[in-house]
Formats: sequence, C-alpha cells, structure tokens
Amino acid sequence: MPQPCDDELIRMYLDGDAGAFETLFDRHYRSAYGFARAVLGDSSGPEEVLQEAFLAVARTAGTYTPRGRFRSWLMRIVRNRCLNRLATDRARREAMGRHRKEMGAIASHEPPPAQSASADEQAAIVRAAVAALPERQREAIALYAFERMSYREVAEVLEMPINTVKTLIHRARADLARQLRPLKQEKRT
Repeated sequence: MPQPCDDELIRMYLDGDAGAFETLFDRHYRSAYGFARAVLGDSSGPEEVLQEAFLAVARTAGTYTPRGRFRSWLMRIVRNRCLNRLATDRARREAMGRHRKEMGAIASHEPPPAQSASADEQAAIVRAAVAALPERQREAIALYAFERMSYREVAEVLEMPINTVKTLIHRARADLARQLRPLKQEKRT
C-alpha cells in the first residue's frame, strides 16, 4: 500500500490522526535538522529550533494550503525560527559586550588542516567554511546542496526571486571553493 503524501497526512492530522503527524515528523526531521544546523552552526541549538518549528506546524496545520509544497512550507518555518534564534543570540552577545567582529576573527583564524586530516576533520572544515558564509548564501546553499531542493523550492522557502537564489548559490560555491582550496591542494599531495 503506497504511503500517503504530505498533503494527505496533514488532512489526516487535522481529522484527529496523531500518527499522521508522527509520519510527517519522521519523514522530514532529518532534512529540517540538516538545514537548521547549516543555518545555525553546530552549537546554536538546531534541536530546539526544530521543536519550535514542528510545534508551529502542529498549531498552524489548518492554515496550510494543500498544493504539494509541504516541505517548502516546513523549511520556511524552520528558517524563520532559525532567524529568530540568530537574532536573539546576536542581541545576547551584544548585551554582554561582545562584538560580532570577534566571532568572525575567531572563525577566520582557524589553523590550516593537518597533512593527515581525517574524514571527520575534513567534514568539520567544510562545516566551518559553510558557517562562515554570509547568512543568505549559507541558507541557499544548505537548501540546494544539502537538502537537494530545486531553485524554485529554495526561492519559495527563502521568499525571493529564483535569479537571486541562483546568484546566492553561485557566490556561495565560489566562496567555498576559495576557502577549501588548501584542503583540496592537501589531498593532492
């Protein structure tokens, strides 16, 4: 028996089937978590953001218009929660007397990878490079490359024109290529 689509699951949930919501959660959690982690970074609480996002989905499921775009709707909610989290974190840092430049300086002074960097170390370097991208580039590349969303879907989630999304992804790729060039050269030797 084929699995119900996301729109059918939302209808089932609205009709009182809690298991339908669990199925939606199981189906989209990993993808939403990966996106939240890319936007927030490793330590900024993607788990908490996802709890908030899925609670918002449960509360506002009745406002969702079934058009086969549940994943885009969910990712937009996750993005908004991430942006709220980043704004709150930023305000806290500023209130404590820290300056955003310090954070950028710390990230940009990471030591170059060792000659025999393990796969985990290389993955950490790539995550750090993605985290160092400007916010809009980081969001666009995370949705496109990591979540395998189309340009149209990314544009829908980020609420911007497709050409803007294409430009952001192009710039993100170029920035990542520049940042990761030492890692690529190291692999050759």
